[in-house]
Amino acid sequence: MRQFDAALLASALIALASPAVATKVTWQELLNTPRPFDGLMEKAEDFAEIVPPQNMPAEGLRFFTEMARDLYATFEQPPTSHYFFCTVYYTPHESGFEAERGFDLTPTAMRGARGRKYATDFVRAVGMEGFGRLAAPVGKNKYLAYNGRLHSRILGNRNNELIPRHSIAVNTRNKLVPSGRKIWVLDPEVYNQFGAALYEVSDTGGGLFRNQIDLYWGEDDPRGPGSGVARAASCDVPVRWIVPVLPASK
Repeated sequence: MRQFDAALLASALIALASPAVATKVTWQELLNTPRPFDGLMEKAEDFAEIVPPQNMPAEGLRFFTEMARDLYATFEQPPTSHYFFCTVYYTPHESGFEAERGFDLTPTAMRGARGRKYATDFVRAVGMEGFGRLAAPVGKNKYLAYNGRLHSRILGNRNNELIPRHSIAVNTRNKLVPSGRKIWVLDPEVYNQFGAALYEVSDTGGGLFRNQIDLYWGEDDPRGPGSGVARAASCDVPVRWIVPVLPASK
């Protein structure tokens, strides 16, 4: 058993119990204290070379923190945040499905397409994403829908045209953000990639979860074969979890 010197222990306890002499510093002095820049980055822009692209705003776009600060300043009372997870959907180009990239180009008859056949992976992508851009338009129709019908526009659930990086889709039974409602999606990576934080509910889907928001990216080539057919080539945000969402003023 370890032995202790009682006198030494008592003096140590007294020293710990005695209040230390603290230097009083005002908050103004703290703010005015010059920061040592040796080894640090002086400007926020300097981080662009060491962080992933999706963590930096596009040229001409304000930093996410500045946008969020100004947004919250418009509320008289702290707003109630609701939390969703965000995914991204897009309109795949038929021309982007190439054999040399590993896509399955086996002609497949699509239900509702009146006998027309398309590459298997393109049909699969259209079924997941809702619409696809045809390589060769059929008359005035440039798009193939999930049900095999042809359209001249990419439509939402109200026969409205979807707007890239502005339209979003939610679950059909989502009462919190009904169709036509505008909301703020407050996620820095989504903001930097999409260039916006304010979106409009322009589409619905029974296959979405009730706590899911599907952001419309626009037209693009598929990222790759397999699961890559469900991802836009130029979008680096596949999914974002626990994203604060604020309903915008009507």
